[in-house]
Amino acid sequence: MFFILSKTFGLLLEPLIIPYLFLAVGLFARWRRWRWIMRLSFLTAIALPLGYGFLPVSSLPLQFLENRIARGDIGQRHIDGIIVLGGFTGNGIVAQSRDHYTLGGAAERFTAALTLARAHPDTPILFSGFSGELIQRGWRESDNIRDLIKQLGGLNRTVLYEENSRNTYENAMNSRQILAAEPGTNWILITSANHMPRAIGSFAAAGWSGIIPYPVDFQTPKTGYTNLWDISKGTSLMRRGLHEYAGLLVYYLSGRSAALLPD
Repeated sequence: MFFILSKTFGLLLEPLIIPYLFLAVGLFARWRRWRWIMRLSFLTAIALPLGYGFLPVSSLPLQFLENRIARGDIGQRHIDGIIVLGGFTGNGIVAQSRDHYTLGGAAERFTAALTLARAHPDTPILFSGFSGELIQRGWRESDNIRDLIKQLGGLNRTVLYEENSRNTYENAMNSRQILAAEPGTNWILITSANHMPRAIGSFAAAGWSGIIPYPVDFQTPKTGYTNLWDISKGTSLMRRGLHEYAGLLVYYLSGRSAALLPD
């Protein structure tokens, strides 16, 4: 139920939907003859899409999250496992119809795992995730990953799959049923940089210790911005930012994260 509600109410956080919501408020205010509310709502409906394109503003919320948690110091520590959160595969229907894996924009989660695997050749890798779609159709995330690894000729190590999770908290809970997350063990956690705060909070709430964050898939530079004006990019950054900030709040209020803004 939590997953269904999160996906349903998440539609209201879509940056391109929000101006229409203000437009609807403006029309209602016009009917009620609330002129100042009508003007403000119409102005906001027009200004918001333009504001998304101004990257010095639209990139800041996501940049803050991406800078929140740095990569952990692995050093000479023994690594008991590498955990890769799902969300980097492509469309399941396309993959199934083409009988070939597909990858999404967060594919660096997988390539980073390969890089770390070379440095830690005896360390098992756990891919955690079923699907983030409200209605799953076609190949699951694990199906995509299995086909990808097969095409690569295997990874020459233990590869585990957690195939039931549909959100970050379930990633943490279900992965702990597969791996022996005992005190004193060390686990590298790979996910997108903007998602890392929520992931760290969820794993802490699920009772994990010894988590070493390894954020990847950065969308913003460490300081400044890439361009001055880009509506498409700005909308994408706002979409990610709204999703993560809403997720942090809901997870904290529901006890699925150990902190409102983990670090």
